[in-house]
Amino acid sequence: MAASPEQLSKEERLSAQLEAIILDRIEKDRLELPSMPAVAAKCMELLRKPDFSLQRAAGLIEADPILAAQLIRLSNSAAYASREPSRNIQTAVSKLGSQRLRIALVEASTRPLFESKDANIQKATRGLWEHSLAVGLLARDVAVLVGGCDAEEAYLAGLLHDIGKPVLATMMLEAENMMAMRSVKGWIDQAVFVAVLQRSHRKVAVPLARRWAMPEPVAKAIETCADFDAASRSSVANIVCFGNALAKQQGLFVGPSNPEDDKALVMIGRSLLGVDDDAINRLLAGLKDRVRSAS
Repeated sequence: MAASPEQLSKEERLSAQLEAIILDRIEKDRLELPSMPAVAAKCMELLRKPDFSLQRAAGLIEADPILAAQLIRLSNSAAYASREPSRNIQTAVSKLGSQRLRIALVEASTRPLFESKDANIQKATRGLWEHSLAVGLLARDVAVLVGGCDAEEAYLAGLLHDIGKPVLATMMLEAENMMAMRSVKGWIDQAVFVAVLQRSHRKVAVPLARRWAMPEPVAKAIETCADFDAASRSSVANIVCFGNALAKQQGLFVGPSNPEDDKALVMIGRSLLGVDDDAINRLLAGLKDRVRSAS
């Protein structure tokens, strides 16, 4: 159902106001929620240097007990299991390696953005996280399948492609709480809430990814993954666009979605990336279980 002129005007005004506030906070480094933890940020900076040292990274991580515990647990998971379990952060970091460590640092910093103590948005934000995980996992698998780009960069881009949504949701919740304190009720309904997320999330996500100094293909994918670019067939952006459409078809999505549009995107992506039905079936096999076990 098309939005009424009054509703559309409210969406536009609210979107413009939120975008201005969030972009200003990002620019001034005052956006509290998605500020990467200091230790993780230092490690990311270290890992971008050509002469980086995993031991130096381990030394930094030891200063954050929670982050250290998360990485030790990850290194002892089934994907990295060995006869000798990791008992300290040095062993864990060596087992993970630089590429997986980089991913783990981003995951640890991003996950809290999709959590809420408010019952009104808790379910929705969990759904956003599961969708992002699904797109990340699919993007990594597709990148391995078709080649042409870095699989871990594809995973990062998939994980972060909707990062603007929880930031916007939190801002709107903050505003809602302020309105409640002033006894203003019903200032925004669910339809407007979702519409604002859809309208503005990418404008917020792009500068946030650049502030976090994500690799250029990741930042570019976040900006352009809403549609395919035929001139760059196996780009990270195209792979994320394909993964996004597949995740929606599997019901791993929050908000309105047009099944015909998703079907068309999958068909275009299949042709562009050279992926057949058998490959798609393998990509989707057990996807929901993988997402929920990683959540």
